[in-house]
Amino acid sequence: MQLRCNPRIYVRYPAGVQTDNGAGEGILFDLSATGCRMQSNVALTPGSYLALHIDTPETESPLAVEVSMVRWHKNNQFGIEFLRYAQDDRNRVADLVEGREAAAASNPAHDAEMLLDATFV
Repeated sequence: MQLRCNPRIYVRYPAGVQTDNGAGEGILFDLSATGCRMQSNVALTPGSYLALHIDTPETESPLAVEVSMVRWHKNNQFGIEFLRYAQDDRNRVADLVEGREAAAASNPAHDAEMLLDATFV
């Protein structure tokens, strides 16, 4: 058995899926910095490339993964490896997985402090 290299968290995020054959919707589960498990009505096979737009309640705008690859398929679930996405989105995913994004998003005192800091700059 191969151990996982990256921590993962259980999530349930809606996502838009774009492939060469069209677009559809899915739900992300088991998010890590390098991929996820997802369920979708889009017909995907191992080796297929896709783009994802992930809606997270912790962030204002969707996370965009420009290029992903399907690594495995079972029933209507897929293992997705993230291959290319912007550094900002990569950092946001890492923050979500490590719990930093949720803490910052739910901390109004932090937001007020950031606003005050910006006022005095």
